[in-house]
Amino acid sequence: MALDSSLNAKDRILIVAVMYQRAPHESSSICSLAQIFKTCPALASRFALVIFDNSPQSHRVMIDFDFPVLYKHDPANPGLAGAYNFALKVAEEGGSQWLLLLDQDTSLIREFILELIKSVDSLIGRSDVASIVPKLLVNGIIFSPAAHFIEQLRHQYKRSNHAVVPETVGVQQRRLFAYNSGSAHRVSALRAIGGFPQDFWLDYLDHAVFHSLHNCGYRVYVMHTRIPHDASLARASSVPLWRHRNILAAQTCFVKKTGTAFDRLLHRIWLLRWSRSLWIDNVDKQFCKEVATQAFRGRLVPK
Repeated sequence: MALDSSLNAKDRILIVAVMYQRAPHESSSICSLAQIFKTCPALASRFALVIFDNSPQSHRVMIDFDFPVLYKHDPANPGLAGAYNFALKVAEEGGSQWLLLLDQDTSLIREFILELIKSVDSLIGRSDVASIVPKLLVNGIIFSPAAHFIEQLRHQYKRSNHAVVPETVGVQQRRLFAYNSGSAHRVSALRAIGGFPQDFWLDYLDHAVFHSLHNCGYRVYVMHTRIPHDASLARASSVPLWRHRNILAAQTCFVKKTGTAFDRLLHRIWLLRWSRSLWIDNVDKQFCKEVATQAFRGRLVPK
């Protein structure tokens, strides 16, 4: 399971990139990472990489990296939570203090890597800071980091205030969440919350992790760097039906676990508004009805 002895350095950041139905050399995150290290090889000494492949079939790693790489294939597809927990164990065994999460579609930039290293080094004495996150942009608009989902429910008619403003930089005291991809977490903090919860194997895993970290007194460091992010989930019509249903189930579970009775009522209002938005965006009409029905009943509708 371990990479090799060269990983036994506390200043090395372990990257985990999760693949599904895609070879590593077809991944934007892997290719952009390779290009950055090719043009600036000195940066590579600060990193190691776990490629976790959830595809039914395994793939060859056809990209050469000048640092340790571990390829792990699991056709059972344990989702993001399983992949991240595997990498968390590798990080602990290798002595890495930070774990950087990547999906397969995030195109990294050199400025992000440079600022990440600088941030990690500057936060050595700040054990209260558990996460370092960039600003992720969808169509030029900051989507991550943003307010905790419960806060979004409580202020759902002020949508423009959910994400951080462009000027936000540094350690934040308020409750935030950020997308998984591009976020770096302190390994000891992840272990303190029990790792990545299996209840959220794919969707709302980021919400659940940042919620638990904040509840344990940890804070988030927001970077200057802005990274364009894949907008597929931002286009409701492009999301497959099974994923819509999984998002709905995960969101409902998250609200029940973290919110009050009043928050659960607000979530029902949220669902009504969401069902209308989905209908307008030409999402499967049966699913729109399922969302609206759940809003009235207050529980998931059997499929």
